[in-house]
Amino acid sequence: MNELLNPPPPSPPTPTPRLARIQIVEDERIVALDLKQDLESLGYIVNGVAASEQRALELARSDRPDLVLMDINLGKGGDGTRAAQTLISQLRIPVVYLTAYAEPATLERAGLTAPYGYLLKPFELRELNATIRMALARREVERQAERAEQRYRLALDAAQLGVMEFHPESDQIELNGHVDPLQLSTARGFALSRQAFMACIELSAREQLAALLQPGGSAHCVTRWKPAQEPPTWLEIRACHFSEGVPGDGKIIGVFRDISVQLETEAQLRRAAVVFESAADAIVILDTQHRVRAINPSFTQMTGWTLEQVLGQDVRSFLPAQRQNDQAPFHAGANYTSTDEEGSSARAAVWHGETMCRHRDGRLFPAWQHLAPVLDAQGRLSHQVLTFTDISALRRAETQIQHLAYHDALTGLGNRHHLEVCLRHFIGNEGQRDREPARFALLFMDLDGFKTINDTLGHGVGDELLIQIARRLELCLRRSDVSVRLGGDEFIILLSDIHRTDDATTLAEKLLAQIRLPVELAGRDPVSVSASVGIAQFPEHGRSADALIQAADAAMYEAKSAGRNRYEVFSARLSDKAVARLQIEQGLRRARLGQELMLHWQPIVDMARQRVIGAEALMRWQHPELGAISPDRFIPVAEDIGLIEDFGRWALDQACRLGVRWLASGRPLERLAVNISARQLQRPGFVDLVAEALKRHGLPPACLELEITESTLQSVDSGRVILGELRRLGVKLAIDDFGTGFSSLSLLKHFPLDRLKIDKSFVRDLEREGHDLAIVRAIVALASTLGLELTAEGVETQAQREVLLKLGVSDAQGWLYSRALPEADLLSLRESLAPNAAGSA
Repeated sequence: MNELLNPPPPSPPTPTPRLARIQIVEDERIVALDLKQDLESLGYIVNGVAASEQRALELARSDRPDLVLMDINLGKGGDGTRAAQTLISQLRIPVVYLTAYAEPATLERAGLTAPYGYLLKPFELRELNATIRMALARREVERQAERAEQRYRLALDAAQLGVMEFHPESDQIELNGHVDPLQLSTARGFALSRQAFMACIELSAREQLAALLQPGGSAHCVTRWKPAQEPPTWLEIRACHFSEGVPGDGKIIGVFRDISVQLETEAQLRRAAVVFESAADAIVILDTQHRVRAINPSFTQMTGWTLEQVLGQDVRSFLPAQRQNDQAPFHAGANYTSTDEEGSSARAAVWHGETMCRHRDGRLFPAWQHLAPVLDAQGRLSHQVLTFTDISALRRAETQIQHLAYHDALTGLGNRHHLEVCLRHFIGNEGQRDREPARFALLFMDLDGFKTINDTLGHGVGDELLIQIARRLELCLRRSDVSVRLGGDEFIILLSDIHRTDDATTLAEKLLAQIRLPVELAGRDPVSVSASVGIAQFPEHGRSADALIQAADAAMYEAKSAGRNRYEVFSARLSDKAVARLQIEQGLRRARLGQELMLHWQPIVDMARQRVIGAEALMRWQHPELGAISPDRFIPVAEDIGLIEDFGRWALDQACRLGVRWLASGRPLERLAVNISARQLQRPGFVDLVAEALKRHGLPPACLELEITESTLQSVDSGRVILGELRRLGVKLAIDDFGTGFSSLSLLKHFPLDRLKIDKSFVRDLEREGHDLAIVRAIVALASTLGLELTAEGVETQAQREVLLKLGVSDAQGWLYSRALPEADLLSLRESLAPNAAGSA
C-alpha cells in the first residue's frame, strides 16, 4: 500500500457502519414506534426511545448512541433544543432534528445548537436515511479531525522533548522540558535518583543505559515507563556520555519522547492490513481515473481476476455488467465526483447500491457495492475504495421466502395468503369486461376419513396422502384455475370463467372420482379416501371473499351431513341453516352456566324394585330469544367450537355436589352418570380433574359413573390408558348408546368397562318380535358373558318394561318413570317410583 500513498495522506474517513445505533426522542408514542420501525427497516439499531428531555439525557449517557433523532417540542417533557445542546457539546453525540416546526424563531434557536440535520415532518424514508447517513459521516469526519488534532498537539509536545541529565557525583537524574508523559510532576522539571529512574523502565533498557557510564558511551532504546501500569506509556530514549576533558569527569545527557501513540498507530496499521487481506468483502483500491491499484484476496475469489490481470485497468472495463435499471457508481447519474488528470475535484460523495457484476468466466452475479473517496490533506480526491459482496445467496433466499409466503410447504399448493390475493384479483375484475360481471366458482373441499388414516397410520403417511391428493387436484385443473390448501385436509379451488353451475359440478364430480381412486403409498397397501365438496359462485352466492368462502363451507358441511363423498351447491336454505348455526354458536359463547345453561337430572330406576337408585345429568339450554333448544342442536356446536370442555367440567362438579346432598338425605345412591366427550378425554390432566372434583365435594368415587360413546373411545389416543387410570380412581365407566356406533367388540375386550347402556332406538319397538328384540337379546347375552351391567334407555311403556325384565334388564331410564327434572324436583322425588300409568304421555 505504501507505493500507492506516497507521501501518505491522512487516513480516509471510515464508511458509515451498516448497523448504527440510534436513539429516538419523541413525546408522541405512535410517532416514535412508527419511526423505530422505519429505522429498523433501513438496517439501523434503535437502542432507546425517550419522551422527555431528562430521559433522553439519561439514555444517552448510559448507552452512548451513534446518533439522536430529536423532536424540538417535547410538550411537558421539556425542551428538545436544550437536550440537544447537552448531547452535542458535552457528550459529543450528533443530533438531527425531526420536527414539524419551521418558524424563524424555532430555526434560530435550533441553529444555536449546531445540529447535524433538520428534517420537517412529514418526510420521506429516503430523506431520513440520507440525513442520518450524512450526519453519521459528518460525525465520523469530526472524529477523524479530533484524532488528527490530538496527534498534531502530541507532535508539538514531542518537538519540545524531555531532557535528562545524569550527575554521577550526586547519583541524581534531572528531568526537564516536556515531562508530562512521566506523570511524576506537573512542574517543568524535577529530579530523582538513578535507582528510582531505573526502577521505572524495563530491564532491557537498563542494560543499554548502563553503557553510558563509560566515556563516549551512547544508548538508544524504547521502553515502557513504569512497566506495570496500564495503559502503558512508551518512551524513546536517546543519550550519550559527553566527556569534558578531565579524567573522571563528564556528563550523561539525553532526550526522551512519548511514542505511545506512534506504536499504537503502527499496531492499527498492522490490523488494517490484516483486515484488508482477510475481509470477506472484495476490496479494490482505485485511482482518480478508476484504474485498479490494489485488490484483496476476496476480490480474486469472488471474481476470478488476479492482481496481475487487472492492475492498471479501468475497473469499468471488466467488472460492471450494468442492467437497464441499475444505478452503478461510475455513471453520471450516480452523483459521484468527476476528477480531472490534475486531481482537482469539485465534490466527493459516498455511493452504495446493488449492481450486477461479471465474473472472469463470463457469468453474472448480483453484488452490493460501496464506493468511497479518499481525500488528501487539501481535500482533493486521491484514491477511491470500492468494496462489494456477492448477494446471490441472499437473492435466492428472498425468492424462496417469497414462494414460501404464498405456498403450502407440504403440498406446494397455494396457501391462505395466495388465496386472498387471488380472490382480490378475481373479484376485482367484476364489471371490467364490457358490462359483463366477472364470474367464477369457489369449491371448498374436505377429505372424508383423513383423521382416521392420520391417527392410525401416522402423520407421515397422512402427509404423503395429502401430497398425492394435491397432485391429483392439479392434474384436474386448467392453468387459469387456482388450488389452495387451507390447512389440515381442507382445500379451496377457484375456477375462473365459470358461467354455468353445471360446469362447476362437472369438475366437482371429476375431482371426487380422482380422489376416490386408491393412493399408492411407499411400503404400504393402497389407501382410499373420499371428499365432500361445497360449491359457491360469484356473484350469486356472495360478493366478498369472506361471504363466498362461508357459502362454500356451508355447502361442504351439507355434503358431509348428506353422507359424504358428494358435492352440494350453496342455496338460500343452506344460508338459513348457516345463520341458525351461527346464532346458536354466538348464543353458546354468551350463555352463562347455571342460568341459561343448566343441568336436569333423569332418574335411574331399578324396575324390579321400583326404586330410584341414581340419575343422569342432561344439559338443557333456555335461549333468551329462541326458547328451549334441543341438546341435539347445541351439543355438537359446543363440541366444534371448543366449549364442551367448560360445560363438561361444570357438569362434573355439579354431579359431585348433588351426589353429596343425595347421600346426606339418607337415600341410597348407586350412581350419578355424567357424559364425557372426546375433547374432555383428550385434555391433559382429565383424570386429575375428576379426582379433584371428587375430593372437593367428598363424593365416594364409586357413586360417579362416566358415560362415553363408542365413537369417543375410537377417536381418543391412549384411551385405554386413560380409562385404566379412571378405573383405578374408583370411578365407574359405561358405554352410552351402545350398538349405534361403528366400534368392534374389541372395545369390550380391551377397555375396563362396567356398564352398557342399550340405546333407545332398540327399546322403542321392543314389544314386537323383530330385529330390535334380537339385538337386545344379543346385548344381554354379551353383557352377561363379559360380566357387564346393563341399563335400558328410553323406556316409555309398560310393555317395554315387562320385556326388559324378562330379558334380565332391571335398570332403566325413560318417561315411563320420569322426565329429566331440575335438581330441586329430583331431590324431592320419592325413593320408590312406580311406573307412570300414562306411559309416555
